[in-house]
Amino acid sequence: MAFLSLANIGKIYVSEGNVAVGIRGVNLSFELGEFVAITGASGSGKSTLLNVLSGMDTYEEGELFIEGQPTSHYLQPDWEEYRAKYISFIFQDYNIIDSFTVLQNVELALMTISDPIERRRRAIELIERVGLKSHMKHKGSQLSGGQKQRTVIARALAKDSPIILADEPTGNLDSETSKEIVELLREVSKDKLLIMVTHNFDQVEHVATRHIRVFDGAVESDQTMIAPAVPAESTSDAAEVPETGKKDENARVSTLSNGFLLGRSIFLSKPKLSLFLCLLLFLGSMAIFLVTAFFGDFQMLFKKNYMFRKEKGRLVIIHQDGSGFTNADVEALREKYGAEKAVRVDYLFDIKDGIQRFASVDLSEVTLDPVSLSFDYDVDYGKPDLGRYPQSANEVLLYVPKYTKPTWDRGLDTPLKLAKGEFRIVGVKYYLDNTRGAVGVLTEDGFKAATTCQAIPFSVDLSLDGADLSDSFYGFMNPDLKENEIVVYTSRVGSDIPTDKLKLHVTVKKTRDDERFGDSFRWNRHNSYGGYGREVNPEVTVLDILIDNPITVQTVAENTSGDGEIVFGSGIAKQIYDAYADGVYAQTSLRFSSEGAAKKAAEELNKNGYIAVTTDTEYKPDFFETLELLLTGGFLAVVWGLAILFIAFFVRLCSNRTVLAFKEDMAIMRSMGIPVRVIRCGIYVRMLLALLPSIILLPIIAFCLFNSPRYDGILRYLQPWQYVFIFGAMLWITWRVTRKQIRVLFGESVKKSLRGGDAV
Repeated sequence: MAFLSLANIGKIYVSEGNVAVGIRGVNLSFELGEFVAITGASGSGKSTLLNVLSGMDTYEEGELFIEGQPTSHYLQPDWEEYRAKYISFIFQDYNIIDSFTVLQNVELALMTISDPIERRRRAIELIERVGLKSHMKHKGSQLSGGQKQRTVIARALAKDSPIILADEPTGNLDSETSKEIVELLREVSKDKLLIMVTHNFDQVEHVATRHIRVFDGAVESDQTMIAPAVPAESTSDAAEVPETGKKDENARVSTLSNGFLLGRSIFLSKPKLSLFLCLLLFLGSMAIFLVTAFFGDFQMLFKKNYMFRKEKGRLVIIHQDGSGFTNADVEALREKYGAEKAVRVDYLFDIKDGIQRFASVDLSEVTLDPVSLSFDYDVDYGKPDLGRYPQSANEVLLYVPKYTKPTWDRGLDTPLKLAKGEFRIVGVKYYLDNTRGAVGVLTEDGFKAATTCQAIPFSVDLSLDGADLSDSFYGFMNPDLKENEIVVYTSRVGSDIPTDKLKLHVTVKKTRDDERFGDSFRWNRHNSYGGYGREVNPEVTVLDILIDNPITVQTVAENTSGDGEIVFGSGIAKQIYDAYADGVYAQTSLRFSSEGAAKKAAEELNKNGYIAVTTDTEYKPDFFETLELLLTGGFLAVVWGLAILFIAFFVRLCSNRTVLAFKEDMAIMRSMGIPVRVIRCGIYVRMLLALLPSIILLPIIAFCLFNSPRYDGILRYLQPWQYVFIFGAMLWITWRVTRKQIRVLFGESVKKSLRGGDAV
C-alpha cells in the first residue's frame, strides 16, 4: 500500500463561463524517502498537481488516498486537518510572514509543543541548522531571498510533516544559493516524501530519486532515477501526537493557549496598525462613555423603587394599630433588639427631594442652583476637604458634589438658610457622584433642630396679657442666637412693649405626614401592610406649648401678608421636637451595624405586634408614574441605542481597512496547517488586546473629568456597573467587527489568498 497515491485524478477550473482542464487522468503513487522532481512547461498543470496533493485545491474526478484512506468525502475542516498532519509547503514566493521574525515564523509550526521553553529551544535549533542563527531576530521583510527560503525550510522542518511539497523553491534565487537550497532539501528529505516542482531539472538531477514530466495536464513520463533510501524509524524531536482521548480532552485548552500566543504575536508584529486599532477602539469607548453620560438616564427603567431612602442597617418601625411611640418606647426597642442608634423622628431621611432647597446663600457674587439636601448626623464621611465637622447644633458640614467646589471654597463660616432654619457652614467634603443629593452633616441636637424647622407643622402666637398681637408667624432657627433666645420680627408690637410680659404659644398640629410609613402618598395608595395609613385630619391641634422665655422684639415694616417672623435658638427647637416626638409622630427608625442584623430584628419585631421593614423595601409605582417612566426612559433608550449602532458602524467601517493587511498572513498560516480554530482565536485575541488600553484608560480619564468641577457639572456620573455596561457594549462591537473580518479572511481558498496564488 502506497503512502500517498492518486487514482485517475482530474481537476477542472470554471471561470466566467469558461471551462479549463487543470490536470486529468493522473495516476501516481509515492512512498516515504523519495525525492520527486516534477517538470513541465508553464501551464502544463504541475503546480495544479501540487495544490491537489496539498489539499489547497479540490479535485473533481478520481480519488486521492493517504495511507490507503480515501479523501473524496473531505470537507474544508478535514483538509485543514490533513495539511496539519501531513503537509509542509515550500513556496517559490517564500510566503513567510514578513511582519514576524525568523524565530516567530518557525515557532508557528511548533504549536503542538505546549511548553513555551521547549518550543523556543526547538525553533532555535532548527534555525541554526539552516544557517540563520545570526538573523533569528530579523523580520521577514529584512531578509534576502535565500534567507527567506531557508526560513521556510526551517519552518517545514519544525512541523516535521511526512510530506514536503516545494513549488519552484529556487525560482527566484541565484545559482549559488539555489545549490545550497537543493542540498538542504536533499538533507531534510531522507526520511520524508519530498515532491518538488522545478523548471530546471539539472539543478536536482543528482539528488532526485524520481522524475515526473507533466504535459497538457497529464503525466507524460514517470522515470526512476535512483533507488530511494528506505526511511528509518522517526527520530524527530517534535512533540508526539497525543492519543485520541487525551487529544479531545486537551483540544480546547490547546486552542486557547495557542490562540493567545498567536494573537499576541499578530498584535505586536504590526505596531502601527495595532496602534491604529487601539486608538479606534478607544475613540469608540469614549463615544459610548459620553453618550451614556448624556443619555444614560434610560437605565432608570431598571431602577428599583424603594419606599425609603436605601440605607444599610436601617430598620423602619410602626405599630400595627398606628399608635405612636414615646422616646422611652424607642429607647427600649433599641436596647432590646441591639440597635446601635435610634432616630425617633426620621422624617428627614426619606423626603423625596431632600430636606429643602437652598433659599439663599450669603456669598458675594455667587449664585448656586437649587441643590437637594438630606441630613445625617452619625455617619463618618472621612476627613473634610475644608474646615471641620460640626460641634454644636447650629453648625453644618456640607457633603456636596465636586462641581459645586468653586462656590463652597469661598463659603466657610457663612450662614446658610435651609428650610426654616439657618446653619453656619463649618466644613465641606466633596464627592464625584453628581447623581446623589447633597448631605448636610449635623450634630444630634442639630438634627433635631433641623427636624423641627422642616418636619413639624406648627404655628406661633404672640400675646400680651391675653391679647393676640399677631395673626401668624413664620418660625426659623438662627445660629447666631443662644439656645433659648427668641427674637420676634413683627409690625404689630412697638419697641416700648415690655418683652418680659410677652407670652409665646407654639401650636403643633397633626397632619397626614405625621403617620407616615415611607412616603404617605405612596402608602395610602399602596397599602400592603394591613389597616395602617388611614386618612388623618391635617388640622387637628395636638399640642399647645407655652414658652415663657425672655423675648426680643424688633419692629419691621408691615408686609403685604401681615405675617411676622419668629427666630429661635436650637434649645427652643429641641423643646418642640421632644414634645412632638412623644405625642404625635407614629414612626421611628433603628440603626444596626449591618443589613443582616436589621433583617433579623425585623423578623422578631413583626412577630411582636409591629410592622418593621428594612430600607430595601420596594413599592409598585402607580399607572401614571409608570407611564411617565416608560415614555422618558424609552425615548432615552432609543437615542442611546441608535448612538451605539452608529459607533459600531463607524468602528467596523474603519477597522475593515485593516483586514487586507492580515489576509495573506492568515492564508500562509492555513497553508501550514495551523488549525482554523486557533487562527480564529488569535484574531479575537488581537482585537481584545487592542481594546485593553481603552479598559485601562477610560476609567482614568473619567475620574479626571469628574474630578474637575467644570466637567462634573456637565456629565452624568457613572457607577462602576455602568462602566461594565460600556465595556460590554464595546466587547459586542469588537466581536461583531472581528466576526466580519474572519468571514472576509476565510471567505476565499488558501490558494487564492496567497501571494501569487494563481500561479501555484
